[in-house]
Amino acid sequence: MAVGKHQYVKPNKERKKAKKRRHVFRNLLLTLMLLAGLYSIAVFSDIPFVARLRTLYIETAMGTMTHQWLATYFIPKSVIDEVMEQRFTIEQEQNELESGEWSVEHHTEDIIETWDELEGEFDDFYPDIDADTLRAYLREHGDCLDADGYLVIDEADPGDGDTGIRTVQGDRVLALDTRNGIIIALLKDGDYVARLAIIKDPTHVGIDLAPQYGSVGAVIQDICEHHGAVLGTNASGFYDPEGHGNGAEAYGFMISGGKKYCESVGSNYKMVGFDHSDRLLIGRYSDTSVFRDAVEFKPILVLDGEKKISGSAGWGIQPRTAIGQRKNGDVLLVVADGRAPGYSIGAKVGELADIMLEYDAYQAINLDGGSSSVMYYNGRVISKPSAGDKVNGRRLPNAFLVMPQ
Repeated sequence: MAVGKHQYVKPNKERKKAKKRRHVFRNLLLTLMLLAGLYSIAVFSDIPFVARLRTLYIETAMGTMTHQWLATYFIPKSVIDEVMEQRFTIEQEQNELESGEWSVEHHTEDIIETWDELEGEFDDFYPDIDADTLRAYLREHGDCLDADGYLVIDEADPGDGDTGIRTVQGDRVLALDTRNGIIIALLKDGDYVARLAIIKDPTHVGIDLAPQYGSVGAVIQDICEHHGAVLGTNASGFYDPEGHGNGAEAYGFMISGGKKYCESVGSNYKMVGFDHSDRLLIGRYSDTSVFRDAVEFKPILVLDGEKKISGSAGWGIQPRTAIGQRKNGDVLLVVADGRAPGYSIGAKVGELADIMLEYDAYQAINLDGGSSSVMYYNGRVISKPSAGDKVNGRRLPNAFLVMPQ
């Protein structure tokens, strides 16, 4: 019988399903091949741009206790070991380094003065401040004197507006405290936002412990308030099993007020702290009685005025804390925020060295970083911690504190 010209012939359902399966399988295979190719390029390629990103990724992941899996799950051990070998080599090169003989020029009797006494000589005693920008601020806001006549400007909260005051390097000044001889500046460059505190009196800077040291650590605000400090940052590392340590005990050498609490862990760690002449010393010392206040960390950033590290140097990009000192005795404390894309990813150790040299450090070293990095000033945390507690930061065993005048 003839088929009418308008009759519809239904396609074969099984053939249609088989064709669809083949199409899905082909797309899946192409996707897997593409991912494999991209993986091979990312992990094994010698293309300079790719190799630099891979190295930085591995260094950053391996520089944490809780996120090393971001490297170890996806990248062969041989590739990771090759990258981390570079860090070991650099640390070995620093192994015998220590501060040479030097002295600080104390000038604290001149700088802690009321504004009436200081105003005419301000440029001499606070050369870091661009005087024209300070005078413009004072014309707009008045004298900004406290009850005792000291010039105190404090707009250091993360949400505060721009004071308009600048350092001579061009960085924004957040606080100027002539009662305690403190300047705090905000530094922005590349991937990081950092706060730099310049402390004019090294005799008031030292290591102090958490109130219940040995049992449990304390957040920076509690340490500062317990000891009556005006400013503080984290200092040494601590035992941190699985990233859940409570900051009870410092890791490595620690001495506070001339009393030794912990012995050195050795290896490539460096003792760093103030001797009884208020000099910042860095190195390995058999006679630890030279220190009045010290901890232990690495790597060295600046030694005897010379930069000792560049780039990431095996340490990746992280929140960071560092301490330094100028030849005139001024102490420099830097805290770089991190792990906050769109705000601040973190800093490389080489970038900390650059900051220290830009601000004339003669000695400087990296301290514990990551989720421990934090800066406190005048009653509150002024940095942005990357710890679970975004306001107070982690529990710490100790801190570098600046005591009020």
